[in-house]
Formats: sequence, C-alpha cells, structure tokens
Amino acid sequence: MSVEPSVQAAAPATTTSASAPATLGDYTLLTRLASGGMATVYVGRKSGVAGFERLVAIKCCHPHLRDNDEFSAMFLDEARLAASIRHPNVVGTLDVSDGELLYLVMEYIEGCSLGNLIRHAGRSDLQIPPGVALRVMIDTLQGLHAAHELRDSSGRFLNLVHRDVSPQNILLGLDGVSRITDFGIAFASARSTQTQDGLIKGKFSYIAPEQLTGHNITRRMDIFSAGSVLWEALTGRALFRRKDDAATIHAVVSAPIPTLSSVIPELPSELDVVLQRALDRNPDARYRTAADFADALERLALPGVTTRAVSSFVQSCFGRELAERREVIRSAPDQGINALRESQARPKSAAEANGLPSTNPSGESGSLPELQTSEIRELTPPGDDIEHRRMRGILAAAMLLLVGSALGLLMARSNGNAQAPAPAASAPTPSTATNSAPAPTRTPIETNR
Repeated sequence: MSVEPSVQAAAPATTTSASAPATLGDYTLLTRLASGGMATVYVGRKSGVAGFERLVAIKCCHPHLRDNDEFSAMFLDEARLAASIRHPNVVGTLDVSDGELLYLVMEYIEGCSLGNLIRHAGRSDLQIPPGVALRVMIDTLQGLHAAHELRDSSGRFLNLVHRDVSPQNILLGLDGVSRITDFGIAFASARSTQTQDGLIKGKFSYIAPEQLTGHNITRRMDIFSAGSVLWEALTGRALFRRKDDAATIHAVVSAPIPTLSSVIPELPSELDVVLQRALDRNPDARYRTAADFADALERLALPGVTTRAVSSFVQSCFGRELAERREVIRSAPDQGINALRESQARPKSAAEANGLPSTNPSGESGSLPELQTSEIRELTPPGDDIEHRRMRGILAAAMLLLVGSALGLLMARSNGNAQAPAPAASAPTPSTATNSAPAPTRTPIETNR
C-alpha cells in the first residue's frame, strides 16, 4: 500500500452547470456508497496523464462537523494511523485533506463486507463454507497483526488497538482477499485525541469483556472480537447480541459460550479448541497475538481455505449486484459537486447547529446518484447510534406520560370529580434513563460512530 502525497483540497467549483464535474482536489466523485451520522462514502476516480485512471473510495465528513475541532482531530488521526499500516490485508489510505472539506481517500474494494455476506446467507438459508470463513478470518488477523505491530518513523511502538473488529469492518474483495478497515476509534499511544477515562468505544456485540470493566487497552481485546466474528460467520448468528444493550453487555460478561460443535456438529472439535482460547474471558489465556490466532487456524488444514474459494462465494452471492454497481459507476453523471453544495446550503437542524450528527433517518444529502442495492452498498456502515435511540425512547416516554395525564384529566372532569388532578409525572431526564436491566458496571458508555 503506497501513500500518495497529500493534495491541496479544492473548494467546491463555482460553476452552476448541472453537469459540472464533482471534484475534490484531484478526485471526481461518481456515486455514493454509504452515508452515516458522521460521514458519507463516495466512489471517486483519479485521472492522470496518458489515460491513467484509478477508482477510490472517498470518506467525506459532513460539512456541519468540519468546524468541530475534536471531530476533525479524530478524523485526521484515523487517516494518519491507517496510512501508516502497509499491509495487503488492511484497506489502504491513499490521501487526506483538511481544507474547506475534510475527507480521506482509500482503496476502493470491489466486493462486500462480511456483515453483508452473513446477512445474505441467513436470508438465503445458506451456510458460509467453513473454509471461506476461516480464510476471511486468517486474512483479517494478518491485517490486525500488522496494525498491532505498528511503529512510528522513529521506531517507537504505538500500541495500536482497533477496538471495532466487527463483520461490517471486514471487506471481502472479488480478488478473494479480505481486509480490515475503519480505524476511526482505534487506540494508539501517539493519537492526538484519546478516549476519556471510563468511556467505552465499540459495538457491544463484539467488544471484549474487559472493555466493559475499565481494564487496560491491549491487542487481546481485538483477538476476542475476532473470535466472536468468526463464531458468527460459521454459525450465521451473533454470539452475544441480545434484545437490548443491557442484555448484550450481560452476555458478553457472563453468558455461557456454546461450542461450535453444539451448533454445527459437522465442524471439527479442533476448531472448538481454537475458538475457545480466542474467546476466553481471561485476556492472559487468549492467544498472545493475532498472528498466533491465524497460525492456529491455518494448522487446522480444513479444505477450501483459499482466496479462490472466497472469491467464488462472493461472486455467487453478489455477482449480479456487483455488475450493477460497475454499471452505475461507469455511467454515473458527475453531479457530486451539486450534492456537496446542497448539503452545505441546506438549513441545519438544531442538532447539527450544536455540532451533533444529523438525525435524518435516510442520512442523505444532495442528489448524488447512488446504487440502490442494500445488500452491498455499505462500504463503511456507521455503528449503532445507541445514544440517539435512548433519547428517542426518553422522548417517547415523556409523550406517553403527557397523554396519560391528559386522559386522566378528561376522565376526572367527565366523572364530576372536583378535586384537582395530581400533577403529571415529570419526564425522565437523560441522566436517569436506563434500560430495563442494569448494566454490570456504572462506567459511562460511548459507542462508535
């Protein structure tokens, strides 16, 4: 993975032509892949002399977050860390801009995420072949090991931990190679922005139990997460996900972990042993490194653990949709600059005015053409927006209380009750609202984007 020199960010073009090229620096936007609360990911094209062209993925933060200094620092940290990891199993970061628009440029991976593949297999009543699942995880672990071993230019060990190893952040290419992506909440000793003490980052379904109890951040957290992802890829169901956050956290910390052979008897018992070690709740009992975990999977010598098998399975599941995406990219009108201009000109919501993510459920901004295939369009899907869900629950509870009070008042009047109705119960505040079951720790919780 090579790192190209940073280019000066270009301000949006001033032309008003509907066919004006959608340019960001040296890149032309073609179509949108995904949009979340923090950023939108586009397919872009870089052109050069002698007909040179290269497709890239451009992660552009939403304009209303550009002036948020903390967010900008985190975004640039992600770009700097990811660009430093040079490994074929890590999505390469090629460029970054912190001009008027904040964006980073990554390799464009033609394929799908492991999360897409698991969902497709479940809906189609398929099982991901064990050899495919193992090849994907071996590749992922090799990429993780390269990240864990990262050192700066002076040779100083950076102690990088991904902290968000999940099916959504593992990309499977049509070349059969799997790559880890999204270092947005990675921990590293050299980051300019660090997580506050007591804050938890990551998706609850995949985080290691020690992340919930305030232990030191180590690479063995990623190994536990990788074990959870592999268990899901092999069985088709998430190991720890439950009906709500509190139940999920309880499952991560203390629920019995079923063996693979109890779910899929045809899987070899040796694989049970490997996964049980990766999923040990005692960090010291897990594999010391991601490379050790990968080696243990390689030694199982299961059939079909090849990149060719991965490529063939991805093609069989998503060949038609990927062909549609190629056609969209090939024929996409260059309207991206209009989409960016509209997103900057539209009125801001109250949340956006305060530097918070937009609550627009579609996450859309502007009119950039996009592929309408939900199976594969998410290149870097956002994490669970748990805080927003909680706030919506609080507002819903408040509304129910108000409606109940109004009905009580009407009934009292209709019955001729002369007594003044009791004052309505006050709506719960964000500081007191909890899930129905208490989490096993009072540690404040912050999830990833």
